[in-house]
Amino acid sequence: MHATDLSPAAVQRAADEAEHLGVSMTFGVADMRTLATQVEGKFDVVLCCDNALPHLIADDDLLRAAANMRAKLRMGGLLLASIRDYNALARERPTFDNPRLLDGDAGRRIVFQLWDWSSDGRDYAVQQFILNEAAGQWQTLHVATRYRALLRGDLSAILQRAHFADVRWHMPHETTFYQPIVSARAIKQDN
Repeated sequence: MHATDLSPAAVQRAADEAEHLGVSMTFGVADMRTLATQVEGKFDVVLCCDNALPHLIADDDLLRAAANMRAKLRMGGLLLASIRDYNALARERPTFDNPRLLDGDAGRRIVFQLWDWSSDGRDYAVQQFILNEAAGQWQTLHVATRYRALLRGDLSAILQRAHFADVRWHMPHETTFYQPIVSARAIKQDN
């Protein structure tokens, strides 16, 4: 098993957690658009979860990421990716994500997001706020990013262009996972 992320801090955190849990695996910093040159070997499964793909706003970037994930799979290998349910969200255009209270050994954290949608509803800016409690004091961390409102049909078409077949969507009511999951199989690439 090999795990990657674009963020060196996220990779280090995952490595620390794996070591703490006694899990044997390797880690590396990589961009999903260039996995073919950054990660050695082929795999039976590639996972791309927790709404990572919608960070790629342009179709060209999304196609590059899909093609690079395909390049890391053995023939018949499985891609599993999860994204938010943008088919519903693009219609509703919520502006606020409900706060979540996380209790841990390091103290309490409250996390929430503000969403500012573009006029055409194709993407939105996210302002994420994390309130950390330590020794009775609260500190606020703010980060911002932009997401594409990636519709299931658009992602399915990109995956087919990247030489995936048997593209299927699995919804939360079927899987009990909180986001829709797309599965797709690697097929032979055209020469």
